[in-house]
Amino acid sequence: MKYLAVLFTAAMLACSACKTAKLSGVQQNTVADVDSALSTRLTPKFPADYYIDQGVKYFLTMESSVPIKVKPEYSDLVIRWEWHPWLLLTGYKRRNLIDTDILLKLYPTKYDTIDCQYFEQQPFCRCHVIFNYSGTRIPIYEEFTFNDQGEVTFIEAWSDFPSLLPMDTTDYWAEGHNVNRLSTRVPGLGNNEGRIDRKADWMLRAAETDTVLADMLQRLRRPFNSWVKEYFKQKDAMKEAHHPPQGDKYPYR
Repeated sequence: MKYLAVLFTAAMLACSACKTAKLSGVQQNTVADVDSALSTRLTPKFPADYYIDQGVKYFLTMESSVPIKVKPEYSDLVIRWEWHPWLLLTGYKRRNLIDTDILLKLYPTKYDTIDCQYFEQQPFCRCHVIFNYSGTRIPIYEEFTFNDQGEVTFIEAWSDFPSLLPMDTTDYWAEGHNVNRLSTRVPGLGNNEGRIDRKADWMLRAAETDTVLADMLQRLRRPFNSWVKEYFKQKDAMKEAHHPPQGDKYPYR
């Protein structure tokens, strides 16, 4: 994760001229399908193994030994949000994520653990992984939100230490009602295509009472600039991200 620094820079520059791709025509489910819907409205449309496979493929895209043709199905407006000590908005739009993942292969990357599970409520796929960057082991908890076409629309990640996770340590898969995740608070991820509109009135109104959502919208305006500022703010903390915060265990399970 900490090596997304240089790679995100290159990928954002590479995709700055890219146009947003259009999703292929899919029959719409008109029941309660509104532009501003939340992701919790959606129900799985594919077998459990499909969602698990998409999560595993996401991590394999970064593993040095895996061919670049292996990649998950991303939405054209996919967002990646990585909580502190990482850099918050670290990916926006399909082309950027694909380019970033490919570039990451240039740095020796593998996994000591990839444990992905399926859930009937969003996020449909949730994973505990341990990145191994040339011997530096970094535990991460990651969640994947999907649209009705089976595309990943939102990726959310935390350092997998108790004090940095969005849930209590007794809730290993974040199934409780008090989980502090952003994905279920982003209007638009719950329409059939999972498409957000950062300028829509319904998005701006939601951001008035959600400071994290407001921060995300601000960063989406100029993602590269916001990433650079966050990098210099967090670069020292990222160097220590493989160490558990004081009082935490590693690994805690």
